[in-house]
Amino acid sequence: MASMATSEMIFFIATLVLSVAVVGVLGGQTTHLALSMQNSAQDTSGMIQTDFSIINDPSQIPYSNGYVFYIKNTGSDGFDFTNTTVSVLINGTIVPQSDLKFTSPSGSGELMPGQVGEIVVDVTLPQGYNQIEVSLINGVSKNMEFQV
Repeated sequence: MASMATSEMIFFIATLVLSVAVVGVLGGQTTHLALSMQNSAQDTSGMIQTDFSIINDPSQIPYSNGYVFYIKNTGSDGFDFTNTTVSVLINGTIVPQSDLKFTSPSGSGELMPGQVGEIVVDVTLPQGYNQIEVSLINGVSKNMEFQV
């Protein structure tokens, strides 16, 4: 009789230990999943709040020591507007930093909501239709087809 009670007690304790281990693993995974979702939501929120437009007339791109493209911050957050935080591709080819000049209204290298900045691209472009793509460091990008 005592041996039966002892073996039942051992099985009961083993079941409790196993249950605690499973709860611990599931709790850790749930925490990891919740933190991943929170980080993803913050990244998405940042991308939504950061937005811009290329506001040039595609048929009339001004030229002043390079082609001038006007970028308007249409988001609710400011963003860095320098050659290290903004990438420019023309016809699918990245434009080297040395061929780019960024100008923001305040001169601080940041484009605040509602402000318009300039990107001067000093490259030779073929006559006809070309495409520019401007990408921010957080992945937000816009493109425009234009005529030279």
